[in-house]
Amino acid sequence: MDLLLKQIDRLSRLAETTAVALIFGYCALMLVEVFARAQAQSFSFTWEYSQYAMAAVFALGAGPAIRTGVHVRISLLLNALPARGRTWLDAFANAVALIVVGAIVWAMCSKTGTSFTRNTLATSVSKTPLWIPQALVLWGMAQLWLDLLARLIRCATGRQCEWRHDDAEPSNV
Repeated sequence: MDLLLKQIDRLSRLAETTAVALIFGYCALMLVEVFARAQAQSFSFTWEYSQYAMAAVFALGAGPAIRTGVHVRISLLLNALPARGRTWLDAFANAVALIVVGAIVWAMCSKTGTSFTRNTLATSVSKTPLWIPQALVLWGMAQLWLDLLARLIRCATGRQCEWRHDDAEPSNV
């Protein structure tokens, strides 16, 4: 079990690193476009690729946010419950999230596969094969599913579910 959790954490860090690289890429694209417009020109691909990058950043960052506990959550009900009730509610919420995210992964897998087999291209001037940005979003959603699974396992086995300090692994893993 420990090996599985460590592998999921490593994949989560890779997704997180890729998301950060895409944020820098997004910023570079926007700067290129700003400078081009200052010269009364524009690049047709910058807006399209920046949209792909932001979709991928959102998806790739969702799993690591679960792992590190920085995701948006409403803790009003959790704080009102005793520790055992919090654990059960957290586990239940994670199980429901696994089902929902599993459906999203299934749909994205189908969409990406269809775009790949049909060689679907973007309608823009760049004619980007759509399976490429879709695959990044699929990776992010699959990583979110894995991070939810790891959180559920940790919650069910009494391990620390999340940590925030320099991304250090918990001592009991």
